[in-house]
Formats: sequence, C-alpha cells, structure tokens
Amino acid sequence: MSLGKNIKRVRLNGGNNFQIKTGGSWVNLGHILKGQIEDQTDSQEVTFADGSTVDLDGKRKVKLTCTLAQTSKEEIELVDDLRNSTYEGYFYNGIIDGKHQEFYFKELDIIPKMNLEVPGSPMQLVLEMSAAPQGTNVSVVPDSGLPNDAFAAGAGAVTGKNQYYLILETAIS
Repeated sequence: MSLGKNIKRVRLNGGNNFQIKTGGSWVNLGHILKGQIEDQTDSQEVTFADGSTVDLDGKRKVKLTCTLAQTSKEEIELVDDLRNSTYEGYFYNGIIDGKHQEFYFKELDIIPKMNLEVPGSPMQLVLEMSAAPQGTNVSVVPDSGLPNDAFAAGAGAVTGKNQYYLILETAIS
C-alpha cells in the first residue's frame, strides 16, 4: 500500500456505468448523473460499572445511490419492476491513479424513487440501494460474474475485504 499525497488519485468524474443482474443477465440502466457509495458505521457507547465509557463499532450500513438521467417509459416502469427483489450490482467508478475502478455488490435491495420535475434539467430517477451483508467477504469470478464490458478479468475468484462489496482495480492497458 502506498498511501500519501498523490494527485493522480484525485478524481472529478465517474464512470457512467451502473448495471444490475436480472434474469441471469446484466442490464445497463443507462446514463447516470451521479453515483454515491456510503459505508457508514454508527458508534455504540458502552458505560462500565465504574462510570467510564468507551465508543465501540456499532451497526454498519452500506448504500449505493445512483441517479439515472434517462426517463423514458421503459426506465420509469423499471421502478415498479425492481421493487421487492434483490440484485447483484456493478458500478464503474472511473479511472483512478491509472486504473479502472469497479465495485461489485453481491446483493442489493433496491428502493426506487422517482422525481420528474417539469420543466427540469434533467429529469431523473433515483435508485437507492441497500447492500446486504453476506456470510463471508464478497467474492466474484470476473470472467463469468461481471458484465461483459467490465475491465477486470480472470478465471479465478477475487475476494474483497468486507461482506458488502468488492473493489476491483485494473491497470489501463
């Protein structure tokens, strides 16, 4: 790991590619205006018998929110189709430090929200997704478990550092 100041790790734009796996196939949901990954852990205060306290890690919540730019009938009706199911998710985060950065989520519960403001520039659909923790750290075989246009490749499983998502980085060739 080479932490420290590195201007190549500062990124102003994303990758504009969000896909979910439905019916055994990856589906690109169109242009995205923005995407946000939140990984938050609440602290839990514990008070001991002597009155001293300590804050410990509490509940962890991981969310992915994508704002879709496309609002045709097909995208709008997709909102209803996505309710009450979970999906695998792929989010391309763009190029960081000369590498393609991709996130893979094993299980996303999608909470669709629609905001069609007329006139509006642009109209948008917001998909708020809660990542479900898995029993083990998330893993995927890039060649068979990711969309065809993903940059990561390989026939062996890649395992992440947590039970919610996996970060894949691939050098630009």
